[in-house]
Amino acid sequence: MDFIITIILWILIILFLLNEVIIRVVGDAIVNMKASKHTPFTVDEITQDSISLSTTINVANEGKQCATIMDCYVRQLLPYEQFDGVKVEAKAELKGVPREDDYFEAVLIQKKESIDIVIRVKLIDRKNNDIKQTLTHMVDLPLDIVYQHAARYPWKISKETIVLTSEEIAKLADIKLAD
Repeated sequence: MDFIITIILWILIILFLLNEVIIRVVGDAIVNMKASKHTPFTVDEITQDSISLSTTINVANEGKQCATIMDCYVRQLLPYEQFDGVKVEAKAELKGVPREDDYFEAVLIQKKESIDIVIRVKLIDRKNNDIKQTLTHMVDLPLDIVYQHAARYPWKISKETIVLTSEEIAKLADIKLAD
């Protein structure tokens, strides 16, 4: 019985080492979300009580194998205690494939290719005021883009942060910030 267990352990060790050699020789995917080079935010829609903005981020696979983005979502970092004037809704979607359910469907990125992800942000006035008046007191809005990806390596979760500044928001809303 001990002999069989020893053989099984050696087989597992050899398979693990073989996998490591294959990854080193054949290569793997290298996922690079270029959040710092996102497009300028643009206004998608503005109403009496809300403004919807979007930007596009390129995600490149700079490696030698196909990669999978299994999930991608946006976490807005505007605590109620910092600014309670707006409710923030944010989501990520594959460019050209909008979804009403806010679900990010897994997508493959072939080696040496890239995809574009659209980040959508909606600022909604909390107190039934005019959104433009409310935004005169707006603060900077950090946005974490969190994505789960995998290739030959085990899946992992990565995060990039972009900041939608109060100055950008004011310019997009065509308002002047309060002093």
